[in-house]
Amino acid sequence: MYDKEFYEKYALASLAFFYEERHGNFFLSECPDIQNDKDNIGIEVTRGISEYSGKFSRLSNESIENNLSLEQRFSRANRMFRKNFLGVIHESNAFVIADPQNGEDYSELHIREIVEKIKIKVDKLEKLYKKFEWNCLYVFAEYPLKSKHIWILADLMNAENLNHYNIYFINALDRLYVINARDNFNFTKRKFTAAELCHFTEMSQNQQTQT
Repeated sequence: MYDKEFYEKYALASLAFFYEERHGNFFLSECPDIQNDKDNIGIEVTRGISEYSGKFSRLSNESIENNLSLEQRFSRANRMFRKNFLGVIHESNAFVIADPQNGEDYSELHIREIVEKIKIKVDKLEKLYKKFEWNCLYVFAEYPLKSKHIWILADLMNAENLNHYNIYFINALDRLYVINARDNFNFTKRKFTAAELCHFTEMSQNQQTQT
């Protein structure tokens, strides 16, 4: 099952296109998780999920690791929630998705989960984390969010004055949205190929932490 270090390494690998020649100056650390003293950049990494959504994420990971059939996935979901699982389980860009809404658009609810997680990380930035000239937050979404969802997210962040982090990276499975709080929360998008996603996973499993 993917652990904290896996997500940190994956985030770092996926940012090579954004930071280009500066990418080699980053290293894994704590508070924040990824640091670059030379270029004065800090990146905290988190998952934008609630406790309830976390159960579905664990189910998805177990399905991948154990190569479970669709019938086995439903059976495990039933045991996990102690009732009939009415959602759907499907695959998207090599990710297994457990969708509790049975195909309905769960993304807008997930956006609010992300906002709540951002607020928690803002509080930690103010009280606990080392600060840099550029403070960034990398959030792993659990659903393939589209640009229309990121517009909603950016508007919510703007309304909540969540400009404590300068850059927000939102990883939506096969694409990365970059929200710039210094530029009125405008965002850009980078869609990754299947080969790039496989490369990020390999780097996350093989790369060693720098001390």
